[in-house]
Amino acid sequence: MKSKFFYLVSSYYFLFFALIGDYVIFLPKYFSSFFSPTQIGIIFSMMPIARFIIPFIYLKKPLTKKDFIFGILISSLSSILLFSKNFYLISLFFFILGSSFAIIFPYIEAISIEKLKEKYGKSRLFGSIGFMLFGIIGGYINFNLLIAFVILLILTNIFSLFFLEDKTIKKSSTKFNLFKEWKFWIAVILLQISFGGFYSFFTIYVTKHGISKEWIGWLFAIGVMAEIIIFLIQHKFINKKEPIFWIKLSIFLTSIRWLILYLFPSNLILIALSQTIHAFSFALFHTSALLYLNKTYENKTLAQQFYAGIAYGIAAFIGSILAGILYGNYLFLVESIIALLGVIIFVL
Repeated sequence: MKSKFFYLVSSYYFLFFALIGDYVIFLPKYFSSFFSPTQIGIIFSMMPIARFIIPFIYLKKPLTKKDFIFGILISSLSSILLFSKNFYLISLFFFILGSSFAIIFPYIEAISIEKLKEKYGKSRLFGSIGFMLFGIIGGYINFNLLIAFVILLILTNIFSLFFLEDKTIKKSSTKFNLFKEWKFWIAVILLQISFGGFYSFFTIYVTKHGISKEWIGWLFAIGVMAEIIIFLIQHKFINKKEPIFWIKLSIFLTSIRWLILYLFPSNLILIALSQTIHAFSFALFHTSALLYLNKTYENKTLAQQFYAGIAYGIAAFIGSILAGILYGNYLFLVESIIALLGVIIFVL
């Protein structure tokens, strides 16, 4: 493990996921004061749909330094739109931001999994720490969430520049075929659709059922602490089974997680217990998926772009829109069924 690279990528993950912490935990509640649930669903679908569209551009052209730098500049400058309180301008900003992330983040992920292999989790856990710390601090300290978002975005973009000239990933001219691994891609889609209610409405949902705002940060922290533990120890066991085994297990446990939220929405202890499943539904699943793609596809950067675009792109887009439409008492029951279908697809 190259220490300089390890510390650079760990710092990047810390900043990036602190930014995502603001985006996931606090911005939905902030927007709920002047936007409807459907509008919130649309706003939070903009990043995912952009992340889905962008990889198709790179089926025919290589990622260039100009693309990388342009993504950094346009996302940083357009962040001023966040302060407009205008539904269309804020939606436009998140589409621009998603386009930028679709260029930069998969490239850094591909480099990380290639260099660190099964030890990737030790670096990625710093992202979990950044997410958790922001969630806890934000629950207790009143500060301008939008200004914090912009500062974290700019710092994240600055750190991404350190990876611009990395030559770890070689260009590949091999034709990229999504359909040969269709079960994997459909299962990924169903899992991420099921996350739509959690990412867009978890805070709103549990506070409506009597959970206080101060507990929200801790509930997210429990999930993050569980994923940190998995990231720390997964290198000891993850190679004992094929990645597909861990992928199926993770999706099944995610279905159980959403079922608990549906059945016990006001039970703080059981909700906290369900959050520990995040160790599987995100951490173990994510690492297993990256390892699977790294072994399966020769064009590793494009594979990561499509993974981000499909999982955190079109699937998250559908999940966010669907959650906005379905929001109510049965939201997480539907999410549980959708995740379960992701397991069933492997049995067909």
